[in-house]
Order: sequence, then structure tokens, then C-alpha cells
Amino acid sequence: MQKIDAHLHVDLQGLDADQVIEYLDNHNIDKCWLLTWEEIDAPIDNIYQNLPPEEVFEAYDKYPDRIVPFYAPDPKTKNLKNTIRHHKEKGLKGCGELKVTHKWEDKIIGQYLEVVDAFDLPLLFHMEEPRMHYVPEKPSHFQKILDKLLNGALNGITKHYLTLFSKKTNILKDHIEDHLTYFPGYLYDFANLEKRLKQFSDLDFIGHGPHFWNNISATPPEILFHDKGPIDQFGIIDQLLSTYPNFYCDISGKSGFNALSRDREKAGLFLEKHYQKILFGTDNTGLDYESLILSFKLPEEKLKHIFFMNADRLIND
Repeated sequence: MQKIDAHLHVDLQGLDADQVIEYLDNHNIDKCWLLTWEEIDAPIDNIYQNLPPEEVFEAYDKYPDRIVPFYAPDPKTKNLKNTIRHHKEKGLKGCGELKVTHKWEDKIIGQYLEVVDAFDLPLLFHMEEPRMHYVPEKPSHFQKILDKLLNGALNGITKHYLTLFSKKTNILKDHIEDHLTYFPGYLYDFANLEKRLKQFSDLDFIGHGPHFWNNISATPPEILFHDKGPIDQFGIIDQLLSTYPNFYCDISGKSGFNALSRDREKAGLFLEKHYQKILFGTDNTGLDYESLILSFKLPEEKLKHIFFMNADRLIND
């Protein structure tokens, strides 16, 4: 069965261009979408990692039959139209990964979508909610431990209880509060996303990220970064996938893997219902998405859509 990994990066998790191809070969993947990450004036340095287009196109030039080049310039890029035109002449097939601290309602995002739409490129974007983020002042062992506990350990549980403990006991309270910085989120407002889906009905949108996949459920989490447990009722992404022909999703990242693992019965129904809208992808995680998808024992025709046909159609129609 043919496969396209619709979400990979070069120079992330130590993968250079040759290692990307080795990864594809080891997993019998025919091609991958190779994505950038670009944000001018990112609000928090230790969250952001610049993944520039130059490395994507170097990989594409070296392996043109295996690499599908994507590039999402920051919306604040000067001469955005010329930038995208230049890269499309070099072989650009899509805009992604758009991972910027804007809202869908922002004027600059509307202008951005007009340009992407004019060049007939699919748009792959990341959604993440606002939060207070702990930023270490210096690379001490103590602050590294707090960084892990407050920003990632145990899926948000340690942040919740450590914050409560510090407030009740005053232990570390001042230190933690002095080192918290507001993170404004990435494109997280679903109501205005839906307005953009209507406004740009010819533009194909592909959603991804923790906030996106938490909303597979109608009751997103208050504490957890990646929600766990049963899905009582499908949420907004199910509604958007059902309603808008130009709306898709990719299953990559821990968020996508978690969303399809937390409630297997509901995940199976989700895949059966939206198989023409779902893209296989891994996002440099090393998780076994292929085995996960195959474990649901979907009919072969539906598997072909998820593993290859949907991604192929989006870049070739």
C-alpha cells in the first residue's frame, strides 16, 4: 500500500535530509511532506525552533521523488506574495506548518489566506491554547527541573499540583510567578476558524496540534495538555469535518496519536466517518501511527485514503 507521511520536518529531532529518507525507507513510506516552522518575533524563545525553507528545498533538490516541499512564511513577511511565488517556482506544493501566535480573526491572517488561496496551495496549521509558561532565567539544574515539571512532565498534572502547592504553602510561589510568561496560543479560536472556512471555500485547510485534537471530544480538558479517557460525544472538529469540504486533519504529533488511542471505540467511528478527510503523518515523534491505524481493521479502500490518496489529492488536484 502506498503511503505519504503528511507531516515531517528536517533538522528536528536530529533528522537531516539523508536521515529523513532513511526513515521513509525503514517504514516503507513513498514520500513525505517536509514542513517549515517560521515565526518572526516568537514570544517565548524556548518554545520556538526555526525550521527554515532552505533546508526543505535542499532536501527536495537532493530527493525530488521522495520530498514534497512545504513552506509557511510568517504572516508578517514583507512581500509575502513574491516570497510564495518564488518558492512555488522552485516546486512548492503547500503552505505549512503555519504555527504562529495569531488568531484566525486577525486581519493579517485574512490577508495571508488571500495569498495562499491565490496560489492554490493547501494550508496545514497548528492549534494550541494560551497558557502561562515557565521560562528559566538561567540553565541551572534546579530551573531545568522546574521547566520540565511546569511545562511538560506528566501531561500537565505536575504543573497543576505544583502550582496549587506553591500557592498554599508559599514555597516557590514568588519564584514561579516571577518566571511565568503569557503564551498567547497558536490559531486556537474555532469560531473564527469556521468563518475562514466559509470565507475561503476553495482553500483546503488541514488541522493539527494539541488544541485541535483535544476537540475530538465535546468536553476538552481543563488541566491536561493531551486529554485522556472516554469520548462521550464528538466535538467541534467532527462537526467541521462533516460540514466543510475544504477541511481536513492530520493525525501526527503526540496529540493525534493520543486522540486515536484514548477511546478506541470512538476513534474507530471517527476514522470510519472521516476517512476521506484524514491524513497519515508522524511529525518526527517516532510513534507507530501505521500500526495504530491498521489496528482498527478498516476496509482497504478506506486505508488507502488515509495513507495516501487524501494527501496525494490535496497536492495534485
